[in-house]
Amino acid sequence: MTAANMHHGSLDGEPPQRAQLFDWINASWTTQAIRSACVLQLPDWLARGASSADEAAAGLGCDAPALARLLRALATLGLCAEDDAGRHALTATGALLCEDHPQSLRAWALMAGGPQWQRWGELDQSVRTGCSHRRRHGGSDGFDDLATDPAAAEQFYRAMVEMTRSIAGAVVQAMNATGARCVVDVGGGRGELLAQVLAAHPSLRGVLFDLPQGLAGADAVLAQHGVAARCRCMAGSFFETVPEGDVQLLKSVLHNWDDARAVQILARCRDALAPVGRVLIVERLVADRIGRTPQDRDVARSDLNMLVALSGRERRRSEFAALCAAAGLALTGEAHATGAWHVLQARAA
Repeated sequence: MTAANMHHGSLDGEPPQRAQLFDWINASWTTQAIRSACVLQLPDWLARGASSADEAAAGLGCDAPALARLLRALATLGLCAEDDAGRHALTATGALLCEDHPQSLRAWALMAGGPQWQRWGELDQSVRTGCSHRRRHGGSDGFDDLATDPAAAEQFYRAMVEMTRSIAGAVVQAMNATGARCVVDVGGGRGELLAQVLAAHPSLRGVLFDLPQGLAGADAVLAQHGVAARCRCMAGSFFETVPEGDVQLLKSVLHNWDDARAVQILARCRDALAPVGRVLIVERLVADRIGRTPQDRDVARSDLNMLVALSGRERRRSEFAALCAAAGLALTGEAHATGAWHVLQARAA
């Protein structure tokens, strides 16, 4: 048996699909290796300059041989590179894990390998019961727990900014802002998407609407994009009321909730629409025929994540149409943004 075959635990001549399946089964190691690097602040350390394992261990308070093994693992992922002197330097990809990188994914890595980890470990129980991890363990779906856990709230909303930042430009290009005067970003968190919308449309005003814990840090995001003077922040629950505007923007909101709650949100948006206003729904769309593309896998991952975390789900276009109809809205348009992300437009029926 060769070393390569020992790695896959198979005999010579194994079919390629077995090797692929083996890699998928073992994929969890990358999540935890990346998370651990972030927890230890290793990317930020290496951003200062190339470092040996001993130097990094002394600076970060780690066991040097163990840290050397983590560095070796990260090097296989292309996050750092080792030179002939045994010193590791951060790569351009690894730099994306630094806290101050403008395209950072650090918070997302910490969330995926931290709070989400246990929930995914009980995916089978969510499939058996149809209930999220929260509900099975005595809690309720939603984000109320973040109101009493500032550290968790900071990590969650920072992760949401990181995810939104990667698609915001494409969403802005895809959305129709013709004739709009005021955009209300419903459940918009720190306002990364709304800030980019306002930056692209200087005549627009904006309202950023979310729970109080979601709005913490929004002022800095809006100021960074130079749109703070044209946007006001309002705290509240979208199950109760939504600020008035001629565009109600819902990005990654409906997928957090079951159908009944999603209809509630859409109904509140309809109530707050100007007479010729529209609701723009930004979500991943489940394909009518599931394939094996990266987009299909992205939707599947997010769909299962909603199952274990919030009892929410990703949906087909026809399912969004049904939700809109139940809320007194009708889908009137659709634009592709990027990957599996689409912008659906709805108006009062």
